[in-house]
Amino acid sequence: MLDVHPVHHAATTWRDFLIHIATIVLGLLIAIGLEQTVELLHHRHQRQQLQEDLRNEAAQNLQVIDRDLKMQNLEPWFQQAITAAPAAGYYKIRITLPSAPCLPGSVGTAEYRYFAPSQAVWTTAKESGIVAFLPPAESRMYARLAHNYDLLESVRDQVFNDCQAITAMRLRFAQRADASGAPEVWTMTPEQAERLASTAADTKIAIQGLLFRLRWSRVYEQGILHGESAADIKMMTIDQEIFEDPLLQSDPQKR
Repeated sequence: MLDVHPVHHAATTWRDFLIHIATIVLGLLIAIGLEQTVELLHHRHQRQQLQEDLRNEAAQNLQVIDRDLKMQNLEPWFQQAITAAPAAGYYKIRITLPSAPCLPGSVGTAEYRYFAPSQAVWTTAKESGIVAFLPPAESRMYARLAHNYDLLESVRDQVFNDCQAITAMRLRFAQRADASGAPEVWTMTPEQAERLASTAADTKIAIQGLLFRLRWSRVYEQGILHGESAADIKMMTIDQEIFEDPLLQSDPQKR
């Protein structure tokens, strides 16, 4: 708050009056300038703190993504379930499969389980309006990453729903393996076996979509961690087939 104190005596000439007005105006300008300077410094501190928090979150998300990408090891089971269903012809058929890589209420197994990357910092910054302090290029990069995480969540839900359907079929049709880890025997009609194969195909495709989105997110998280602001250009020029073929991921010469 700005306090303007009255003069101790009345101005007797125009010169005194103008000096008095000029003094008031100058004081107001100085006060406003100081206030804006303090606010500018505060905004800069908020921006720097937000950028640091986003980098820390990116570092944590990269660890989560590297772990999530191991879900690719689950794909062979679904491929085996796809090819195991024989042609119709018998009233009851038996299919031998390893234990299904689906846990009730979860995505994946105890060894290869999906954990969602965090968006807490970006979400909080949006709700508080602090994102307005970021340079446009950075804001655009974070916004694209947030949109990708929304798509990732949708694919994750698809994997979850398909896997729960397989878990329900396993409960109905499979003779559980013993502690030795022996394969399970599924006894079904050809139609039920076809439904299992179809659901397994849907789940495999959903997992591949999940892996694609995770690899896509990794590019942006790496950019955030290393202070890059041109991730959009990189994404527009990069060969996105490397997101589908893990062998290309490990060979920089093929990028």
